[in-house]
Amino acid sequence: MTFLKGRSMLWLLVPATFAIAYWWDRSTESKPDFVEVSTNPDYYLSNTQTIEFDVNGKPQRSFTTEKTLHYKEIMQTHLLKPVMRFNDEQDPSWTVSSEKAVSNELSEQLTLEGNVTIELERRPSESNAVLTMPMLKIDFASETAFTDEQIELIDGRFRMTAKGMQADLRTNNIEFMSEVFTEEL
Repeated sequence: MTFLKGRSMLWLLVPATFAIAYWWDRSTESKPDFVEVSTNPDYYLSNTQTIEFDVNGKPQRSFTTEKTLHYKEIMQTHLLKPVMRFNDEQDPSWTVSSEKAVSNELSEQLTLEGNVTIELERRPSESNAVLTMPMLKIDFASETAFTDEQIELIDGRFRMTAKGMQADLRTNNIEFMSEVFTEEL
């Protein structure tokens, strides 16, 4: 075979080399840097406590977490075991707690998940009212809170269960959505 000798062989290898290099370059598709989101938090805080005071110097609100992780790229703050306490001299104090929470900066929503508990602390002679649910979303822009999950309210001698709830935080009104059942303990 005299065809594949000398320069003829070289002329076949050059295009084959370019074809293989082109195919190899196309097989690994690169992504732009701005598409990849870092999984590392922007900052990390441990055992935080924030206290807000009124004009008289008395504690009005407090907020504690076991861990706080802020992600700048997705504009979210992840909280582990958050506890929010609201104090008022005229009204009873109440506490909101959960296993974890995610605060979304763009939508101004706080999503509480895992054994969400809202406790209304009354005078020592009265029993506290406790509202529990698996998940609760709080919308700070509209000042509302809502859930589609099963909820339970225990208030003294009464127990109430329902599926779904909407609360107006400005007027302190709670509306239970469906399957509302009340019983005496």
